[in-house]
Amino acid sequence: MNRLILLGLAAITLTGCSLTGHLAKEGALSLTERNGREHFTLAGELPANFMLQATTKYAPLTPEHCKVYDYGLGREVMRDGYEQEETGYRDRPHEFKLKIPLNKSIGLCRMEAYQVSLLIRGRYGEKDWQTHRALGGIGIAATRPQGAPEFSAEGVYTMRGYCTWLFQINKLYLELGKALSCSETDETWQLDPDFGKRRSIGDTFGRDELPGKTVYLDIREYPEEQPFYSNSWIRFPSGWKLCQPKEGGWIGCQEPPVFKTFLMDGQECTVYPNCREQPE
Repeated sequence: MNRLILLGLAAITLTGCSLTGHLAKEGALSLTERNGREHFTLAGELPANFMLQATTKYAPLTPEHCKVYDYGLGREVMRDGYEQEETGYRDRPHEFKLKIPLNKSIGLCRMEAYQVSLLIRGRYGEKDWQTHRALGGIGIAATRPQGAPEFSAEGVYTMRGYCTWLFQINKLYLELGKALSCSETDETWQLDPDFGKRRSIGDTFGRDELPGKTVYLDIREYPEEQPFYSNSWIRFPSGWKLCQPKEGGWIGCQEPPVFKTFLMDGQECTVYPNCREQPE
């Protein structure tokens, strides 16, 4: 057999053996993965047909013990870690409580949490595509940031937010769909009137103040839906009418407005949300 072929086969065999050994080592290390004792509680309430996914991300505390070989990149990279939990949907408003570990370890690699990413997902219909999501997050800084929120005497801090459904014509399914926008409010549940200035739900805390505390997430569904694009629908007593866009593909209404029908749940409609204008 050609000597180059033999050398190639030998290299493949060695690579395969190395990969097998690497996977075996990682499998053994995974058995040592454990969460630390320090944690905080993420609790709250969600509207009907909403769910929450919380992903805690960890960075190495002991970099010298947290390196792992990446066969795709062909070099060592720093190990990272994450924990993920979700609440699931309910057909009624529901409470949840999640335990968020602030540190974890794999073998000799010790890691600490630096962020909890929040994914809020709502569903507005029975079809698979009739869902949408909004993002938020909890930052965990090494020391307490200036102006960081204060916990109550009971060790609780409440984050409030409204989730608003924004309706539009879904470009893939060519019928009415909705996007979800979740924004923080003040203590009196007021939203910034300027939609562009609204902030996603979240805050940043110091790591040393979080153990044993509770971050309470109070999410409510805004009672009034809005068009996704301003000046693309016009409101009438009977509901929202969809405008024919301006020439050149501009989303805004023509002047004077020309209205058109649209599909909603397979029906041809003239207004949203009632589909058809009700006789007076």
